[in-house]
Amino acid sequence: MTSLRFFLAAGTSLFALAAQAQTTIVLGELTWDEPRVVNAVLTELLTAEFGASVSQIAADQGAIFGAMARGDGTVDVHPAVWSAAQQSNIDRYVTEEGSVRLNSRPYLATDGFYVTKATSERLGVTSIEDLKDPEIAKAFDVNGDGRGDYWPGAPGWGVTNIYTVKAQSYGLTGHFDALVASDALFKAQLEASEAKGEGLLFYYWEPEALHARYELVKLQEPEFTGFASEDKKDDPQYNPEGCYDYTDPANSPDWLALSKIDCATPAQPIYIAYSASLDERAPEIAHFLSNVSFEPAEIGEMIYKLTEENMDLTAIAKEWHSANGERVAGWKAH
Repeated sequence: MTSLRFFLAAGTSLFALAAQAQTTIVLGELTWDEPRVVNAVLTELLTAEFGASVSQIAADQGAIFGAMARGDGTVDVHPAVWSAAQQSNIDRYVTEEGSVRLNSRPYLATDGFYVTKATSERLGVTSIEDLKDPEIAKAFDVNGDGRGDYWPGAPGWGVTNIYTVKAQSYGLTGHFDALVASDALFKAQLEASEAKGEGLLFYYWEPEALHARYELVKLQEPEFTGFASEDKKDDPQYNPEGCYDYTDPANSPDWLALSKIDCATPAQPIYIAYSASLDERAPEIAHFLSNVSFEPAEIGEMIYKLTEENMDLTAIAKEWHSANGERVAGWKAH
């Protein structure tokens, strides 16, 4: 009996130690569909491949970067860092402090001003220049004040500031007002506008399933000629006379007055970021995250399954894992 009690006690102790030793990973939860599917896949992989306990916490992007930098496990991973919009956070936490790391193989994404094909054909709008007509602008009035409205992005998104600058630089603010709202509210407004045959001007990006739900037209903008801001001097696309001169709000309260962007945004890398503290706390997971690499097409496909086929996020992630086992093994390999 003593021996049995000993083994039972030892077994209980071992199980307790195993539970204590289980790695906990916290993913930053963001509102648009791209990070939702990436987080679902990361949750599946970290759980199935490493036995980690994975959770998510909602926060804006600045808070996520700050938490990753602290390295206390409050937030360990940012699933979708749009580099152009998050350059100040990358400069501070990745380049200067080294407290946050980026995966080595990001994928490229594009963004711009969009309207639906129905709106484009009805109003004859194909370029930014077309929006400068006051009568055209009125056709994009959402709130009934007689002025055009546009969606530059959601609260807390870095890109929302960029598209606010773009509208000002193109001279659209004389006839248009920015309506900053969540991604969900924007999509509801787009659905309502389409149903009523009304126009809606909005920032959007690829990959995203909205392109499958609606035929979208990306408005023509002048060609990108280079980054002109001082913080881009080391960038291969730096040009002191370039069209893209952006001052981040984190660097100056006069960011809007100091910024000018009157051209298309170049394709930009989208990274997965993770806390450098994982190098010590969970080195195998840190190594894995450094190698994770998705393709735009597969992100778009997963978003389509989520939003158009109403497939469960967990099922999407498990399906992806099952189809990409060899690839995942490569990410784990040293």
